[in-house]
Amino acid sequence: MNSIYYLQMKKHYPIKSVIFVVSILISITILFISVEELHNIDVGLNFNENNAYDHVVYQTNIGYRIPGTNASRTCTTYFVSEFQDIDIHFNYTLHNFTTHLTSCQNALFKLNDDEENIIILGAHYDSRAKATKDPTLSNRNLPIQGANDGASGCAVLLELARVCYQIKDNLSCQLWFIFFDAEDQGKDSGGYGIDGWDWCEGSLKFVSDIDSFYNSSIERIQCMLLLDMVGGVNLQFIAEHHSTSSLLDELFDIGRQLGYTAEFPVYRTSKVVLDDHVPFIYADIPSADLIINFWNNPSWPYHHTIKDDISSISRHSLEVTGKTVEQFIYNNYLNSSSSSYQGNFPWTFDINPLDPAITLLLGILCGIVGIIAFISYLSRKDMIRTYYKRIIDKRKS
Repeated sequence: MNSIYYLQMKKHYPIKSVIFVVSILISITILFISVEELHNIDVGLNFNENNAYDHVVYQTNIGYRIPGTNASRTCTTYFVSEFQDIDIHFNYTLHNFTTHLTSCQNALFKLNDDEENIIILGAHYDSRAKATKDPTLSNRNLPIQGANDGASGCAVLLELARVCYQIKDNLSCQLWFIFFDAEDQGKDSGGYGIDGWDWCEGSLKFVSDIDSFYNSSIERIQCMLLLDMVGGVNLQFIAEHHSTSSLLDELFDIGRQLGYTAEFPVYRTSKVVLDDHVPFIYADIPSADLIINFWNNPSWPYHHTIKDDISSISRHSLEVTGKTVEQFIYNNYLNSSSSSYQGNFPWTFDINPLDPAITLLLGILCGIVGIIAFISYLSRKDMIRTYYKRIIDKRKS
């Protein structure tokens, strides 16, 4: 019996050692896998949150931007007028399409359209036709203003266009500003925005027609950034799992280096969100969705309710979003001979991270397993020493 036990111990010691080493390595890897230093280009940021706030106010004052309505058309007319205020010759296309027998319209504006590399910035401008998640049942058939969802994203795009136009000659990229129609009418826990409609109808149609908007033989779409619900109070972005992780991680790192650590937390809420970036992902375009926890968030409980109005909008949140995206553009595409920025370009690496709480728990568990294995190894080693000592003492006697 003792010799069999000895052979078993001899056989399992290497295994225990391997378990210990592997467990410790896994623990370290899991806990520190996302640690990477990025260095922003030292350049002034000119995004003005007050201008962006005014754009939110204007959109909500237009009325309910439900697809196919006069208010929806007035909104795209407003976008055109704002871009023409920047430059009367600003290149734009109104992308008309029909869904569920309703005439809809995406709006595309191009800056630096002679550059080969294309960066897409997008947001949806339609507001939901029904407040399907409103806590007051009698309100659930009412339309919502959509100040955050999605006038805020559109407002940030308008201000970014103004800012980037001022330095367009120093940018080595083409910027597309896309305003999507018909994103927000699908079915949530309270029902449809418009009966029978799906989510992201406008972006799906745009991507299906995307070859008509550029020459793929000489132009290259390098990434797509989507801004959705980016202007509400108590802003905190999540790790959206459809997003290309290397692209989203770079945005988080940039935001944190700008000092926005609460808005871009290290340990993020994780969620798969069907949004306007998903059609671009399926078209093999690296894409990232800057979006908040909208499904269970006491800090911003207004999703698809009539309380999604201008009172829920924060100038600071608009600033955080706008300056982070502005910095991203400068880091990667500002012509600067002194630039030493090393980001994650070309954003081809993509891995869906675990929920941060699960990641931390796994790291702790792996560490515990390693410690137990090591203690077990030491205790069994002592047992064998004692066993041999008894045999030697017995033979001596």
